[in-house]
Amino acid sequence: MGFAGQNIVVGYDDTTAAMSAVRWAAELARGTDSTLRLVHAWTWPLLGQGVSGMPVIDPAGPRNQARRLLDDAAERVAAEFPDVPVSAELLSGMPREALEEISGRTDLLVVGTRGLGAVLGALLGSVSRGILHDAGCPVAVIRSDQFRAGPVLSGYDGSEAAGEAVDEAADLAAAWGVVLRVLHVQAGAQGPAASVAEAWSAGSRSRAVLDEGVARATARHPDLEVQSRMVEDRTVAEGLLNAAAGARMLVIGHRGLSRGRFGSTAHATVLHATGNVTVVRQSPHE
Repeated sequence: MGFAGQNIVVGYDDTTAAMSAVRWAAELARGTDSTLRLVHAWTWPLLGQGVSGMPVIDPAGPRNQARRLLDDAAERVAAEFPDVPVSAELLSGMPREALEEISGRTDLLVVGTRGLGAVLGALLGSVSRGILHDAGCPVAVIRSDQFRAGPVLSGYDGSEAAGEAVDEAADLAAAWGVVLRVLHVQAGAQGPAASVAEAWSAGSRSRAVLDEGVARATARHPDLEVQSRMVEDRTVAEGLLNAAAGARMLVIGHRGLSRGRFGSTAHATVLHATGNVTVVRQSPHE
């Protein structure tokens, strides 16, 4: 257990946000003796029509340009992080499908908040939505590589997906040497309880869930400092976002107790987060 020796893949497209994601991933790779791979997806463009009216396809120019883009980024990583093993791979196809496919054979996929066909700006774009919904590994959504302080936060509601998020959060916190804070959000807890007994029962259930999440993290990394926090808010997403202010990373499962492919809480949290978020979705073989 732990993050050492992982395979980290970054989706790169020559934007400022993508370069922030690359630097963030490189720092993580350096601190955990992991490997870093930069990938870029491209498609063959139609450049015109021949004399017969048939489309003329000349992929050489755009492919070489994409290759140079990747090589330049890899060279920047090698110069800034000389001890990080870095490689670059040009993928054929649309970004969403290419990144989704490669996520099934890596340990962590890292993307920036913009680029890659509108990855997470004011709206969840088609590429990011597909990656987050169908990725075969945890996906780190990097808004800035400047978040280097604060604890790692993980939301826990007792679900299997939330347990996987606690595992990933504990690994990251242990790798960075920072505190892990496990959160449990009581949604819609603004109004008074019908009775003292009802309030006590609800609080006891929530505390039991929270203690379970803390015990899971502690069992995974016995020397890790693990804190717990109970949060009350209008929705689970709002509780997570408010608690994550100033955190180094917020780690959540791709869904909670619901059985949907991608939960509404995960969707809202990634959409509105101002910091970095990792969405955990394990590969099918795990």
